[in-house]
Amino acid sequence: MKKQTYLKMTEPFRQKPKMARSLHIVNKILTGVVFLSYMFLVLRLFARRDDGLVQAVLVPAFGLLAVTVFRSLINRPRPYEAFHVEPVIPKRTKGKSFPSCHVFSAAMISGVFFAQGWWHCGVICLVLALGLAVIRVVSGVHYISDVAAALGAAAVISVFIIC
Repeated sequence: MKKQTYLKMTEPFRQKPKMARSLHIVNKILTGVVFLSYMFLVLRLFARRDDGLVQAVLVPAFGLLAVTVFRSLINRPRPYEAFHVEPVIPKRTKGKSFPSCHVFSAAMISGVFFAQGWWHCGVICLVLALGLAVIRVVSGVHYISDVAAALGAAAVISVFIIC
């Protein structure tokens, strides 16, 4: 992505602070909904003493650990750092842009729902993960390749746990 592309993409939000605040709020809401739905699933599996609990907790945890280590090793600068501009949503993190942990986590949670046979929740979480991917890019905190890699990694791991 070039600086001109980045600025053009984020310009509508830079010109209208209310839109930027709305984007930030939607980012928080989507993240919260996915996290709370996952907590609900884990608690339900725990209450039922379901054998799928271990897989539902450990696979995403190890996936997130792997993504976190990988992004620390790569340490790719975020778009707002590379282009020396303020991000649209508040963010002060330096580096660690590739891949996106927010998008990976949301997509991974979607995969857990699919693996548990909760297809409707899996589809909803996947749609929310895609929404987060768009928000993270248009707000300037990730590149398209960051969110694409996160979605791809979550898809590969999800296929592994479903099969």
